[in-house]
Parts: sequence; C-alpha cells; structure tokens
Amino acid sequence: MVASISPSHIGPGPGVVKGAYVDTAEGQLHYYYTLPSTTFGSSSGSDSDSDGSPHPPILLLHMSASSSRCFHSMMVRLAALGYRCYAPDMPGFGSSFDPSSNPPAIAWYADLYYETFSPWAEFQHGCHIIGHHSGGVLGSDLAAKHHDFVRSLTFVGPGVMDAAARQEMSKTFLAPFNRPVASGEHLTKTWDYLMWEGILATHLELLQREAIDHIRAWKGRSQIYSCVWAYDVGESIKKTSPSCKILALCARDDVLWPYFDAVKGLGREIITHEIRGGNFGPDLDPEGVLKYFVESML
Repeated sequence: MVASISPSHIGPGPGVVKGAYVDTAEGQLHYYYTLPSTTFGSSSGSDSDSDGSPHPPILLLHMSASSSRCFHSMMVRLAALGYRCYAPDMPGFGSSFDPSSNPPAIAWYADLYYETFSPWAEFQHGCHIIGHHSGGVLGSDLAAKHHDFVRSLTFVGPGVMDAAARQEMSKTFLAPFNRPVASGEHLTKTWDYLMWEGILATHLELLQREAIDHIRAWKGRSQIYSCVWAYDVGESIKKTSPSCKILALCARDDVLWPYFDAVKGLGREIITHEIRGGNFGPDLDPEGVLKYFVESML
C-alpha cells in the first residue's frame, strides 16, 4: 500500500477541526486534523520543542465502532498547546473506505496507517499516539514495529488480556448484532446497545452520533474485532522501544477495567491512571485524558 504525498493542510485558521481524504492503494482514507493554535492563551502554546524543532504530531486512533469524531474536543485543546493532530477513520468506519475483503490481521490496519502517514513531512521525527480501545491495539502494533515512528503510546482502555479472556470478550464483541434488516429493527438494537454500553439518555447528542457511527460500521466492527481478539497486546508492548513512553488510562465502568491491572505486569515502565467516562473517555472525560497525557507524554 503506497500513500499519496503529504497533502497541503490549508484551512480557515489554526485550532479548527478540518476533514480531508488521502488516497491509499486500498481506497480513500478519511481523517480529521487540526493545526497548532494558541487561541486559549496556554502558557505552553509554542508549536516547537525546546531545541526549536517542531512538536511531533499527535495521531489519535478511535475505537470500534465509533469514528474519529470522538476526538474533536481533544484535538482543539491539543492544538492550543501547539500540536498538530491527525485522527483517521479506520477502514470500514466513519467516512473512510470499506475493505474489499475481511482484513486478515491487526497488521493490515496498522500498516495502512504507517504507509499513509510516515512519509509526510510532519511525521519525519515520529509522533505521539493516543489509542482508544481498538485504536490502542493498532497503536501497540505500530509501536512494536516502528520504533522511530512512535515516540509515545497512550492507551485509553488498554486491552491487555490472555487468549482465554479475549475469547470470552469475543462472545459479546464480534458478531454483527445490527446487520441491516428491512424492518429497521437494527436501528433500535444499535440505540439499546449504546445505552447498555453506558451512554445515558441525558447525553442525547453523543448517543445520536454514536448510533449513526455504529449503524454505518456494522460490518467494519466485526472485521476489526476478529483481528483484535486474535492479537496479544501484552506481547506487542514488550516489543516497543525502551525510549517509547507508555501511558495507560481506564475508567472503572469501562468494559476493559477488569483487565487494567494486567498492563502493570509486563516488565517495563508504564504510567497508569484512573479516569472517568466509562467506555467513552475521549468524549465524557477529555479533561482527564488530556491531564495525564500532557503531564506524562509531552
């Protein structure tokens, strides 16, 4: 898979979330981006490191079956600190292309991201990755294989578990429960599923957005999950560079909370913190995610 050259990111102004497409050999990949901004008057709003080199960009990888819209509020805040942000929609999700066949492994997704973004000038000195649930799995594969590309890796809900636990999780998170049917029953199934996942009716805007994303990605969800449950995140973390800082965040009401302690026993330094927001931390606790990310990774 060979990506096009780095696009020219020209928008109405810094700090504004913009959408764009990039061609890959597999199809058009959609992503959101923000350019550095000091709109919010941050005292650390410089767009360069202490040595004068530009800050490495931040690559934000969403969970299934959401889209990268979940990162918009975080991207604006990070732009105010002087960082470029890029948040792609996974193939089969959001506004990105649908895979022509079932991807064989996590590496298919991770390789596509690497081959798309690594040639861009902004990424020549690596990047910071924030991965939410499935996005963290993709991030761990990137960090294990491309030491010069990933300078830090942040998990929002790390999926470190053994094969038996992954098999058990696949019983709930694999089958396409909301496959489209003529009666429209899949629409209410999706709504009920998201409320079961923890989105309260009081968060109606989030519930509506996630319902639209999940309905669109009914097939992509199963495609990525079949790869996720076959992948050992713990072993991948062990292959990361010692210089790659790792941060693991999780909420007590996140479906992955029962496995959170497993990330602490991998034989390398990992910073861990509890956040809020259940399964939807980037939306419901962006302040908590950013607090620990900025303190520990930047």
